[in-house]
Amino acid sequence: MDVLDVLGFLFFSALEWLALIVFTFAIFKFQLPGYWGRLLLASFMLSLVSYMIFMELELVMYGPLIQIPIVILYFWQNFRIPVFYAGLMVVNGYVFYTLTQAAILIVFQALGITIIPNEAEAFGAQTLTAGIAFLIAWLLIRSNWGFTFVPDAERVKVPWNRLNVRLLVMIILGYIVNSLYNFLYFMGFRPFVVLSLGAIALGILQYHVFKKEYHEFG
Repeated sequence: MDVLDVLGFLFFSALEWLALIVFTFAIFKFQLPGYWGRLLLASFMLSLVSYMIFMELELVMYGPLIQIPIVILYFWQNFRIPVFYAGLMVVNGYVFYTLTQAAILIVFQALGITIIPNEAEAFGAQTLTAGIAFLIAWLLIRSNWGFTFVPDAERVKVPWNRLNVRLLVMIILGYIVNSLYNFLYFMGFRPFVVLSLGAIALGILQYHVFKKEYHEFG
């Protein structure tokens, strides 16, 4: 890869990371104005991680498996969100983003467009996915809709009641589904398979997230 290829990869990767984090913050009603500096830095740093995983180590199929724990650590240490809630936020946002991207890939396939990593078509799919995430985040913020049970504080004791244990199980299952995304896609499975798995995971996860919100503030 030449310099322009590297810069292109980093730019579009950072754009996607920023979109994913902004959407995740919006759905859990975190105030964005106080975080923009850290959001931009985190997006750039995560794009470097993606470059290392995908281009240098050539671990394309295992990208989400490696990335998600790193993002959770970022949320925990950089944004000072308790690790349990950081895991919930990241997996929830990641599943949604995966679903959106899988849906876009289905449309591209139907149009006969082949996605090749680090090519114009791939950049187009990345930009479209990020744009949808930004749009939904904007709509969530404008409508003042979202979940409020995630504490904006580092030290919070998580009670291990039945609901939180179920949420932990769903975080783990969501992580597994996300980890399978690249593996299934690059093994030749149709994006519809990924879309179906993601939809099931997101549906069950959202049910428990809504239940948590109702339990806390209902």
